[in-house]
Amino acid sequence: MWGMFYAFLLAPGLALAQLQPYGVLKGTVTHISDGDTVRLNTGHTIRLLDINTPEVAHEDRPAQPLAYQAKTALQKLVLNQPVQVQLGARVYDPYDRVLGHIFLRNGTKQAWVNGGMVAGGFAHVYTFPDNRVYGPELLKLEAQARESKLGLWALPRWQIQNAATCCTEATIGNFVLVRGVVKAVAKVGNRTYLNFGEDWRTDFSVVIDDKQAKFFRPKKAANEPKAKKAKKVKGEEHPKAKNPKAKYSKEKPTKAAFNWNDYLGKEVLVRGIATPVNGTMVKITHPEQLQVLK
Repeated sequence: MWGMFYAFLLAPGLALAQLQPYGVLKGTVTHISDGDTVRLNTGHTIRLLDINTPEVAHEDRPAQPLAYQAKTALQKLVLNQPVQVQLGARVYDPYDRVLGHIFLRNGTKQAWVNGGMVAGGFAHVYTFPDNRVYGPELLKLEAQARESKLGLWALPRWQIQNAATCCTEATIGNFVLVRGVVKAVAKVGNRTYLNFGEDWRTDFSVVIDDKQAKFFRPKKAANEPKAKKAKKVKGEEHPKAKNPKAKYSKEKPTKAAFNWNDYLGKEVLVRGIATPVNGTMVKITHPEQLQVLK
């Protein structure tokens, strides 16, 4: 576990410029709260973005397994070290902590701390629709750590569950990873349901609100040509010249709805919070929560 952690940090890091449009915060780490939270000498508390580590003991709640190992890993790496924090599109969480990716510099090399915590098995990926720039890279690192059974992935709690048998009562309210084949797609009101069993009332399923569909549409390719503007016919008079008070619609063309049937019959890996709705249900808000498996 520690070997993979340090091997990753010594490898070439991601380009610092990738998130610079959202801002970079510099400072020295003066305190480690847990495996994903630090404080800088600037007074800012930083919550490592797109990852989550086990919780340390708090008031009447006992520490979760591997919580203090994760805290120690982060402490050895960044305590009293100068760091650069790349800010995400959403800068603060509900607790006024700054959300960001922490980078260490060692000469010309750059170590990506968030990625190192995932690579070592100390953290799992936990992305959000408005903060997921490094989602694909983090998911690859998590998959490698899981295949090697590092850290979290050696514990029964973090094993991938089968959609056909998910989930137990103890699972409800927890972050889960569930693997299964989408057997049915249903549109009800402004929501789409992907069902993984024969009876949606009792089996595992996921739900997606229509407003989240924009995150699932394929991105336009960088080299895709732009639509050409219609040429004006010579001698043609603009309609407004005839009627200056005429009103014109500013409504933009409606984008084609995402076809959720594309998931039908495919094996996927679902990640999210298990809720006791119609058996067990996970709410999906962005593609990183619904990976198609090869």
